[in-house]
Amino acid sequence: MAAVFTHTAPRDLLQVLEAPVHWPVRARWLAAPLIAVGTLAAQAAGVSFAAAGVLLIAAGVLLYNAWLRRWSRAHTDFLNTAEGRARFVGWQVALDSAALWGVVYLTGGMGSPVLFLLLVPACCAALLLPAQQAWGAAATIIAALTLMGLAELAGWLPHQSLLFRGEELTPAPGAWGLATTLVRFTAVLLPIAWLAGAMVRRFHRHLRALDQLRESEGAFNRKLQTLFSILETIGSTHTLEQVLTTATAEAARVMQVKGISVKLLSDDGKFLRYAASFGLPERVVRAEGVEVARSPLNRRIIEGEPFVTGRLSEREMFQFGEALSEAEIQSVLFLPLNLEGRVIGILGAYCAKPDRFGEEDVTFFRLTATIVAIALENARAYDAVKRLSNERTWFMMKVAHNLRAPLAGMVSILDVVRGGYLGAVNDDQAEYLRRLDRRARTMLSMINELLTLSRNREQRREDPGAASHPADLARRIQRTFQDRAAEKRLAFSVELPEGLPPIRGPLETIEQILENLVSNAIKYTPEEGAVALRFSQANGTVRIEVSDTGIGISRADRPRLFSEFFRAENAKAMEVVGTGLGLAIVKENIDRLGGRIIVESEEGAGSLFVVHLPASAGEEGA
Repeated sequence: MAAVFTHTAPRDLLQVLEAPVHWPVRARWLAAPLIAVGTLAAQAAGVSFAAAGVLLIAAGVLLYNAWLRRWSRAHTDFLNTAEGRARFVGWQVALDSAALWGVVYLTGGMGSPVLFLLLVPACCAALLLPAQQAWGAAATIIAALTLMGLAELAGWLPHQSLLFRGEELTPAPGAWGLATTLVRFTAVLLPIAWLAGAMVRRFHRHLRALDQLRESEGAFNRKLQTLFSILETIGSTHTLEQVLTTATAEAARVMQVKGISVKLLSDDGKFLRYAASFGLPERVVRAEGVEVARSPLNRRIIEGEPFVTGRLSEREMFQFGEALSEAEIQSVLFLPLNLEGRVIGILGAYCAKPDRFGEEDVTFFRLTATIVAIALENARAYDAVKRLSNERTWFMMKVAHNLRAPLAGMVSILDVVRGGYLGAVNDDQAEYLRRLDRRARTMLSMINELLTLSRNREQRREDPGAASHPADLARRIQRTFQDRAAEKRLAFSVELPEGLPPIRGPLETIEQILENLVSNAIKYTPEEGAVALRFSQANGTVRIEVSDTGIGISRADRPRLFSEFFRAENAKAMEVVGTGLGLAIVKENIDRLGGRIIVESEEGAGSLFVVHLPASAGEEGA
């Protein structure tokens, strides 16, 4: 299940909130020039105020912004913490508020047309700071504005006039005007700060939900990958031990538990014994089997009831027959291994944490148990088939060995009789002797091929370093079959280009493949036909073609062509000795060498057998 879902969610909320603390720094590069441009434009329009002071503040904004940028780059580790980001934002809010207070004061004080620019740092605090600090920043802005108004009202702070063509636009406010302005400003600031904070909190909740979804999705992906890995192992190997080793290790890894075990029922269903485990102490694994009759908990599990506990008691430990206290196990999860309504064992998970397993774990573990049960049954079935195959091979070899010597003796005696060494043979006797000789030689050929097939199956592995040169194969095949082809007046050709790489595999095995294919081609091609053997190179393999102009193979017979003892109907109709084992031997040898064979044929139109065998990594040969 190579398909794995991915999510673009960040690793955590801290990473999401890291970037916005730099946004005010970027915005400030634009804000300071805008203040300067606005100041100059106002003066050009005839507005008189302390423009030099405002321009000085704009320059100050650029200076402290440059310092903030440099400082943030030098302290990235500090800004990767929640405390560091909060402090950095707090400094920016304080500096921006101070700069804007200066601009407000220099452009008319409490009556300044830019008074509401002080909402900007308040909103910035609401968006980027925790709620308590954000409300503190808003209160500080209101308090500072109040103090500025009171200081002007008391005469402690001189009022800065804003004049348009000599006319006062912002006269010094009285007590009532000051109170009205503060109430109006506060009435705007507090709702905006509350809305901004509420939006951020809601955004944070969504981010947390997204982060939790990402974590759940990641856990789900890991579980899918584990199931896929187990399924992949089942498909690539039939060894019971390897299947169980992979299943227990992968399940323990993805579930993040201390150990996984597989216990199987004995054939009589009375005992549970370990078949595989991961992460459990050796003493636990080597413990004797548990007698099901003396363990009510195991009996309940075998009857189909899952067992989950987050705090394993001594009584439960005793019933499971395991020294779990030694391994500091607190939580366990056991499920039956069901296969077609039949329980064959128990799959267990062990964890040192209390209350470790929930409903999702049980669901995933149930799927794992089903897959493990199927894998167990497949491995057992494969072992049974392998045993039967070995027994059949042994029987074939035994019978073949016992029959070959008498048959060889019979053929020799027939040669003596047919040769007239024991007296003259009339025509009728000669015909019967010919038929008898033909049958005997057919049986002897079949026995020899049975022995070859049995030896091939016993010797599954070829020498990985063996390599065969196509030139040697071509010479041997031509020497073996050129006389036989000439007897039938067949045009027999061997084509071998220069520079072909060696073929990976023993010479005798590859020669046996070609001998069977060329022998069949000559055998089933009528007189004055043609048989060709061609070598070439294709995509890291050596391509070998055996073609003929013989009787061909019908479409109905092609699927069974490589089956043991199978002969096509048109081949049986010919007076040709055949056993039906030659192509089975060819296919097994090609599979063992890691190659492939393709057949193209139509009845009455000849045949083409194309064999691809891996080229050796050795030197080039011809």
